[in-house]
Amino acid sequence: MDALEVLKQQHIEAHSAFAKIKAAGAADRATKWTALQPQLEMHEQIEEAFVYDPVAEDASEDPVLAGWEDEHEAQVAEANEVIARIDALDPVEDGWLQLVSTLGATLDAHIAHEEQDIWPRIRKAWPQVKLDQAGAKMAAVKTAVEHGATIEDAVAREAKPA
Repeated sequence: MDALEVLKQQHIEAHSAFAKIKAAGAADRATKWTALQPQLEMHEQIEEAFVYDPVAEDASEDPVLAGWEDEHEAQVAEANEVIARIDALDPVEDGWLQLVSTLGATLDAHIAHEEQDIWPRIRKAWPQVKLDQAGAKMAAVKTAVEHGATIEDAVAREAKPA
């Protein structure tokens, strides 16, 4: 189970969820947004814990990968600021939907950069077995969360050295 393929599938799901929010009536927006938020949080945490943090440790020969962790964290912080602004508004307001649309567009640009510029470098830096091991840990986190674990606890459990 390739970690980058797991992340790519989550990117597709998030893009679809944003489209559904934008297409939903004002009364349904909040429910769809509430369902999307934990998915975004889990995605961010598992990509950091199982791909980007370890890649940064391994990336001494690739300055782009070595700097990606900091760039990624800055982009996540910006997204979290927009999420906080979204949460402060009423979903029936036009401004709420505009912020959600802005966040979706920002994440689409972030995703394109990851998939086109960063992931090919990761594929060169890591052997397939390492990508598969990271993917298995990511899948275990998702399963644990689906069975009631918190994202933080599930990530911590899988991130422990064997």
